[in-house]
Amino acid sequence: MFARKSEIRNPVRMGLLLEFETAFPGEKPLTVGEYLKGGNRETILNVAASFLGFKNQQSKYEDNREFISMCFRAENNELANKVYDRIKELEKKGNRVGIINTYSSLTLFEYFFKAPEEQQTQSEEEFEVNFFKAYLVINSEFTKKQHIAFDSTKDLSKELAFPMMMFCMNYPTSDKTYYDIREIWITQLWKATILFQYLSSDEKTKPLYNAFLEHFAVNDWEEYLKSFLPLTISMMSNHKEGHVDFEVSEGENKDKACAFLDKLIIEAEDELNEFDFLTLRSKPFYKVKDGHYRIIFNLFVVEKIFKGMYFLLREVNKGLPEKAQVKALKSFFGDFFSERILFYDVINTILPKLKIKFSGQDMVAKKIIGGPDYYLRKGSDIMIMESKDFLIPADAKMSFDFERYQDEFEKKLYFEEVNGKEKHVGVMQLIAFIKRLLLKDFGLDNNYNYREVNIFPILIVHDHQYNVPGFNKLIDYWFQAELQELETQGFYVKKVQPLVIISIDSLIYHQIGLAKDIQLNEVLKRYIQHTKREKNLKFRSEEEVKSYTLSKQIAFSTFINEFFQAKGLQEVPPVLEKVAPILFKEKD
Repeated sequence: MFARKSEIRNPVRMGLLLEFETAFPGEKPLTVGEYLKGGNRETILNVAASFLGFKNQQSKYEDNREFISMCFRAENNELANKVYDRIKELEKKGNRVGIINTYSSLTLFEYFFKAPEEQQTQSEEEFEVNFFKAYLVINSEFTKKQHIAFDSTKDLSKELAFPMMMFCMNYPTSDKTYYDIREIWITQLWKATILFQYLSSDEKTKPLYNAFLEHFAVNDWEEYLKSFLPLTISMMSNHKEGHVDFEVSEGENKDKACAFLDKLIIEAEDELNEFDFLTLRSKPFYKVKDGHYRIIFNLFVVEKIFKGMYFLLREVNKGLPEKAQVKALKSFFGDFFSERILFYDVINTILPKLKIKFSGQDMVAKKIIGGPDYYLRKGSDIMIMESKDFLIPADAKMSFDFERYQDEFEKKLYFEEVNGKEKHVGVMQLIAFIKRLLLKDFGLDNNYNYREVNIFPILIVHDHQYNVPGFNKLIDYWFQAELQELETQGFYVKKVQPLVIISIDSLIYHQIGLAKDIQLNEVLKRYIQHTKREKNLKFRSEEEVKSYTLSKQIAFSTFINEFFQAKGLQEVPPVLEKVAPILFKEKD
């Protein structure tokens, strides 16, 4: 039987990035600085921001003819046609060729934002050619880094080699490439609302909350969001591709509005972090002139709603007297708020009527030691969840190196050697509890036949950067090794399902469909079936093998988006209904 084409679309596509050497064969490249010396700095920043303003899905500039036509004027038609012809020759071999790359656009912006203004010596005709060449030089640098992915995975087992190569190639930039800006906006706003409600109500966090309000010169968090959200909504309603600007209108509130925005702009004296564009994430606007601001990258702006809140609060927290500071702020965000506030809220939202469900706090209250962060049973389906809010170091993320990734993710999701002892997390925590379930040693729920229940081990993650093909494969590979060890000990593990990694954003975004139409355990069954490799398949080519293998590495977040869309279950969470009455309530 020949492999069937999957009905679930995978956003990650195999293809090639146009490099300098392909477009200009035999020509020795100069450095980016040499190509753009004597160019107009303002124009360079404008173009970089425009490239970053292209749609990341279904952009008209995915058409290389369209993009090249935009880049070159009539005087450079001959060169433009040669480049386009070389692209078409390459695509005849079955490779899709792309030109625009988010990494290259962000790198170009960073490079020239720090560069001093200099006298313009290049003509417009020269500059557009040299700009194009400079961009392709950065593309070439990027693809050279991707070769680390090939080298670091080539000696892996056949089962892991291709999935891990694809993971390593895509992970450094997937969060900046494969995303739905509408979904991120909704989930960021949902999480920010819950965070602010908690900060403003808990006595321990009120000093930090009040200092935050003072920093932005607002009276409450509702006023902060009312000031910030219009900056994001304009991007959602903007159908044009290119940069997005803000002009602060004249009026009595102009100075206050400018002061607010000035706290979010990158400035010449800011030190640019060399890894993963952390500075641009923190300050995703720049000032064109007084009262005139430009978005650098729309994703970074939207992520400021919640994801960037930690960094803002961290700086404010540092300025507080020691007694008023929130101790271990990172732990507060990652452990306390993410797990006990946000995670619990989401589970109760998607499974409001489930009778058999126990949070970690419930278990602690009933003196159950070693339980998961959440236990849920629907009939013969048991779901056990561990919530992990973590990031790996930015330099590790941008390494493209499997060994580096394996080391970092092992510590966060498997185990870590600490003072000669193994500290068990994630996978090992789930395995330990599965062992208890198979022994019927969970005092809060043991009215089941362990040979008949399906056990779904789940890791909940809190950042969309893990929605990349291959990541689930790696973590489940570790899980299966530990599960096999249980089997050798005589445990019945045939009904234990593969480990699934779920982004909490997917649960927030699809909360209505999960609560009303198809419950999570049923979606998990569909996902596991979809990612299972069929046996005895025949393939017509090596490319077909790779395409089929890649289709089985799809992240759960991508699967549920496509699955719900196919079922017509696209009702988004009532975030505006939840937030609007708060934001626009009448003040006493």
